Amino acid sequence: MCRRGLCAAIGTVLILAVVGAAQLQVNSYDRHHQTHPAVAMNDAGDFVVVWRSHVADGRGGGVFARRFDPDGTALGDEFKANLSDVDVDNWSPAVAIAPGGDFVVVWVADREGDCDVVARRFDATGAPLTEEMPVAGAAGVVESDPRIAMNSTGAFVIVWTNRYGDSYTGKSYAAARLYEADGSPIGDPFEISDRPQQRWPHVAMDEAGRFVVAWVRMGDTYNRPYGEYVMLRQFDADGMPLGPEMLLTGDLNNRWYGPAVATGGDGGFVVAWVIGPFPCNICAQPFNRDAEPMSAPQIVNTCMEGHQGRPCIASNGDSDFLIAWDCHDPSGSGCRVGGQFCTGAGELSGYECSVAIETAGRNWYPDAAMASDGRYVVVWIAEIEGSGYDVFAQTGSR
Repeated sequence: MCRRGLCAAIGTVLILAVVGAAQLQVNSYDRHHQTHPAVAMNDAGDFVVVWRSHVADGRGGGVFARRFDPDGTALGDEFKANLSDVDVDNWSPAVAIAPGGDFVVVWVADREGDCDVVARRFDATGAPLTEEMPVAGAAGVVESDPRIAMNSTGAFVIVWTNRYGDSYTGKSYAAARLYEADGSPIGDPFEISDRPQQRWPHVAMDEAGRFVVAWVRMGDTYNRPYGEYVMLRQFDADGMPLGPEMLLTGDLNNRWYGPAVATGGDGGFVVAWVIGPFPCNICAQPFNRDAEPMSAPQIVNTCMEGHQGRPCIASNGDSDFLIAWDCHDPSGSGCRVGGQFCTGAGELSGYECSVAIETAGRNWYPDAAMASDGRYVVVWIAEIEGSGYDVFAQTGSR
């Protein structure tokens, strides 16, 4: 895999070549850390941001949400998504939104180590449509890493990691469950593969209801080579596999980040992941609807100085994709969010854009979403000196 030439300095790529970009702070409560943001946008350009708010709900952490119109104007105050008892810590949220504005939030509810993935549906005004819904709730299983994907019918799929046993000797498997638009489950939860040591699943769904799951198969040792690989598997709208799992990569030489995947209008998709050894880079590869590669993997980041990690990817539902990631300053003095557009055929825009709060020491943990007309939103957390982490968003148009 070829590497691009070094940029002279991090500052040479701090150009956001988009139309109408605007930044805003998402959270209004800022007395404690706000972390782990996620975002979803519908084709009208309305978007919902969810995040973990430490202590804001009176305990270790709650999941909060806030709605915005296409201009980035808040549609009301932030509100708590979870209903859990006071002894439950809620974290790792994800969100998906339907064309009409209804949305689903999914997260981990942790009661003293008993971790369950739960979901809750809301209407377009942010009013709850359901109570908290356990996605699986199997006894003796630690559930984590939830992600969600939805198509224009409102049908959705949730994926997560099941761990059986303790964190050192236990085995982990990626799992999934399908739902109708009204939140009715389509069958029982099922595991993506019968091969253990799976982590960080990510999912995307096409208009036909087919979905693709990408995950990392973990090695059994902390000594190099780590033996960690990006895996992929497709399913039909009923959750039946469309073939065996696929191995996408050689050894990743890192054990910190999972892959990301998004689908295009023809059922094709793009997968992004992190490749090492340290300092790592962001790779991406496009596939057609039959999971056949459209081109070879290529490095997305044009700046090769510093460490790149934590990729996310968004699609306009057709042929445009936005990949965003953490970009660490090689001096160790800070972090920004890098990004680049690409097509469903894997053609990169050729420039690395950036979002950051310039006064913040760190800008990281990004997520992104796009509308069909090319409008997009990127969310991340930024560490403002003396005030902890807050959630920020930047809107723009392709």
